[in-house]
Amino acid sequence: MYDFSLQLLLAVFAVFILACLGYGLLRLRALRADAAEEYADRTATKPATVRGVSEADFIRLYVRSFAPRWAFYLAAGCVIAIALSPVALILIPAAYDQLWLASGAQDWAGRGGYVFMFTVFFGVVAFGALPAFVLARLHHTRAPEPFTHALARARGEPIPEDTGWRRRPKWARRVRPDADVDADSSASAGDGASSD
Repeated sequence: MYDFSLQLLLAVFAVFILACLGYGLLRLRALRADAAEEYADRTATKPATVRGVSEADFIRLYVRSFAPRWAFYLAAGCVIAIALSPVALILIPAAYDQLWLASGAQDWAGRGGYVFMFTVFFGVVAFGALPAFVLARLHHTRAPEPFTHALARARGEPIPEDTGWRRRPKWARRVRPDADVDADSSASAGDGASSD
């Protein structure tokens, strides 16, 4: 039964990894088609936006900016976690045995106890969390620049200075509580009148 459950778990992980890779590759193919349509539309309607940029460069920039990188990083994280699990299941009990013997080899902390199971479980989780942390960090630090910036750079223009934050317009009023409503509600609550 144990072998079948382990094989089933590995099969589920394999299907998940293949699904992530398949989704990523299908999206890349669709993005290339979208980029070709976008380039054709821009050359017809807004030629200044693609001035000096070839179709191949435009497609490369478009795909790089909008690619589903998370799918590939997720698949890589699962592969690394699966590869590290046997290593973790060898190293963690070996290290636990050394610590257990060094601390006096108490019966309650032996290999069959809850402390051992706790250590192995969270040790395997840590072995999976460390590559997840590294891959998340890589995903964040290697993020491509926004498409508008990449396209401006390809045209040889300065990068737009849009910060994403804008000042509140002068015509927009701030929301303030209505003083008359607060005074009426506190007066009716103070005199003990009921609305029955």
